Amino acid sequence: MPMKENQPYKLVILDLDGTLTQERSIWEYIHIRLGKWYGFAEAYQEQFLTGKISYEEFCERDAQVWKGMKVEEVLEIVKNVPFHPGVDELISFLKKRGLKLTMVSSGLSLLTNWVHQKYGFDYSISNDLLYEDGVLTGKVKIQVYYDQKAEWVERILKRFEVKPEEVIAIGDSKGDLDMFEMVGFSIAFNSSCKDLDRIASACVQSKDLTDIIRRLPLPREIR
Repeated sequence: MPMKENQPYKLVILDLDGTLTQERSIWEYIHIRLGKWYGFAEAYQEQFLTGKISYEEFCERDAQVWKGMKVEEVLEIVKNVPFHPGVDELISFLKKRGLKLTMVSSGLSLLTNWVHQKYGFDYSISNDLLYEDGVLTGKVKIQVYYDQKAEWVERILKRFEVKPEEVIAIGDSKGDLDMFEMVGFSIAFNSSCKDLDRIASACVQSKDLTDIIRRLPLPREIR
């Protein structure tokens, strides 16, 4: 249905890991499912958080753990990641009001692409695990740094010819800070970051994504 003329918002940018999914990191989720988190990848995260390795090296070490696995094997794990209840209703609500749907995630494109196709997103970007002949090489193409989403927000604004004040962002962590600073309205969902809560237009603590709907600056009814 077409958007009402007096509706000021035209596009929404969603984070994925921890926002639509219950898992805050698809990287960690895959490691845990494979029994490769404790004593393995968990150490890489700690080394990154304490500044001992760069973000690039952190991602590369993670990807190396899965070297030699078939892409389809990892994809089957990815498709089992639990989503928050209400994801269908929230996305349906946004689409019915004519908003363009986009995702910017520092997670993996195996998940982002699947969600993109499943829900009919207009645009999405994340990080790619590289593979040859359907087998993971242990390399990763980093496109979205965890704390540098602003450049992708800028690209989305240009791509869809919208103004910052016409955009809604929904996220959950420190990595969404610069994204929130660039849009007209922002919602922190189950935020793990006090600074994000501070700059968000609204904060929602809930196990159900439909609770976001009543905080959105959009008409409830479409006639």
